[in-house]
Formats: sequence, C-alpha cells, structure tokens
Amino acid sequence: MHKTKRLALLTIILLASVGLAFVAQASGVLGGLAGHVEDDKINIQTATVSLILTPEEKEKATGIVLMDPQIQILLEDADNYNIVVSEVFDIYEMSFDMHETSGSVALVPREGIAKVMIEINIDYGEEFGVQVIEVTVDLEKEKLIKKDVQPEVVKPKVEEDILELSELVENPSNYVDVVVTVSGKVSLLGEVFGSLFDLDETVTVFYAHEEATVDVSHIKNGDIVTVTGRFAAPNTIYALSIEKQ
Repeated sequence: MHKTKRLALLTIILLASVGLAFVAQASGVLGGLAGHVEDDKINIQTATVSLILTPEEKEKATGIVLMDPQIQILLEDADNYNIVVSEVFDIYEMSFDMHETSGSVALVPREGIAKVMIEINIDYGEEFGVQVIEVTVDLEKEKLIKKDVQPEVVKPKVEEDILELSELVENPSNYVDVVVTVSGKVSLLGEVFGSLFDLDETVTVFYAHEEATVDVSHIKNGDIVTVTGRFAAPNTIYALSIEKQ
C-alpha cells in the first residue's frame, strides 16, 4: 500500500552577516525535508544562527526607547521591568512546492532596525499587573518606527482553586507567574536528568529550584500527587509543596 508522505512546515531563522540572506535549502539544511518525511519520521540537521545586532546597538536601541515620553510614564509606576532587544527579519524568498522534494526559505535581517520588548510588572498586593510594550526602532535615524502598548493584564498571585492540567496548558498566559495547585500521576521521576518529573504526561514539575527544594523521597512513579507551585509557560511548574494522595 502506498503511504502518503506528510509534510512539516518549519520556520527557520538563518543568516550569515549584515544584509546577507542565508537561504536554507531543504535538500541540505533540512535533510531533504519533503523527500525524507515518511512514516511520521523527520530527519532534521541543525544550522548555526548568527545574530547581527552588536551590544552597542542593543544599548542604543534601549536608550532611544526609554526616551519616549509615554514609555517613561508607564515605567514610573513599575516595580520592575525587563527589556529584550532583538533583530527584525523580513521574508526575502519562500519557495515550496507540495509536490516537489525540495524548497527554500530565506529571512533577511533589516539592517539598522531593532525590536525592543519591555515587560512591566506592578505589585498590587494580592495581585500583580503585567504589561508588554513592543517597539521597532530605526537606529540610524534614532527614532521609533512602530510602538505597540498592550493593555495591562492583572492576575492574582495565588490561584485558590485546584486547576485542571488541561486548563493550564491551553491557557498558559492566564497563569504565568501565578501560584497554582494541580493534581496528577507522577512519571519520569528519577528517569531523566534534573530535579523534575512529569504530571499526567502534561506538565513538567521542578522540585528543586531557586525558590524551594521539596522532598520527593516518599514519592514514586505512578503515585497521585497534589502540587502547588509557580507556573511558567508553556507547561512548567516550580513546586513549593508536593503532597501524596
């Protein structure tokens, strides 16, 4: 019986230097993506990614953004904030024929352009607010090209109810940095590197981390446990307590 080949579309960011597009040929970098995808198996080779923004350019982009009056006002009320500066890419060429065994994807960095993302955090006592600002900066003209100030999202620091694991992974943005309580069956405990285990094969639980180290000596794979801890997207909980049912 002829088996239908399944095609996986992958997004890659590959570049060699400023203003130079690195074209990823499917027959090379992706190991013959369409030609070798059969029986649900994909053979993918890796490629080195070279970023173009220098530390000086990142610092310059941050300084330009922080001079914006609206952003200054928003930061005045912040308890803390994080800034991430990254490249901006445009699709230079994309060619993929579903009936062919090769194709190419090329993303070109915009020379002299940077994206700055600011995450603002405000402590309201039992709740905390998170607001994200995304800004595109022209480093040569030293001005903002685009500014997107997203509405503030206010979340409780602690979710009192026991949550279904499916709720966490389907709506992760609602629970980022929130202390949640979940229940499920333990697996992979002691079988993988690191202080972690899986819960219902859905969420990864770390029981030793910066905030706490929880004793799991009384727990084994197959046990049903209740875990309370801080959630991190997309599917991780940093445990503060673990109780065996």
